[in-house]
Amino acid sequence: MRPSVVTVIGVVSFALSLGSIVVASNGATVETFPVSFVLTSATCSNLPSETELVGSGTGKSITTTRTDRDGVVTVRNSTHSQGTATDQDGNTYVFNYSNEFRATLDGGVYSGFMTDSFAVAGHGPARLNNGFVGHFVSDFSTFFTVPDVVSSHGDPLDFVTGEVHCDPL
Repeated sequence: MRPSVVTVIGVVSFALSLGSIVVASNGATVETFPVSFVLTSATCSNLPSETELVGSGTGKSITTTRTDRDGVVTVRNSTHSQGTATDQDGNTYVFNYSNEFRATLDGGVYSGFMTDSFAVAGHGPARLNNGFVGHFVSDFSTFFTVPDVVSSHGDPLDFVTGEVHCDPL
């Protein structure tokens, strides 16, 4: 499963099962956490040949869970991360990651709409702008699929297998 999905799933699973890190005045669970990645041209064809980017930064996730009067559970999550990366030649970059979704629970499976983006820019030759919009299905612990991709750019991942291509978070 792709790391960004694992991060989002981990945050939501934690919020649903263990409680909250911080509960905002509106009842949202807010978590701040470190993020890191290694991305290479071997998996991301949009990077120059023989490129390796190593990045780290901070992420923040805000999750709300609501149950309506009919018993329908809805989870909304917004996760944003930013930081710096360095390539094999010492060039420096900044990255930005954003993921938002809204999902409803039916029979232990969540389904909903997700928007995901990852970008890298800096003083070296590596430039990335990846993302997708689509309907997803997940149990927030063992599987994640995007059976209906509305749009995609920059080769973020393999939507059938979940394998990371150019969107490592």
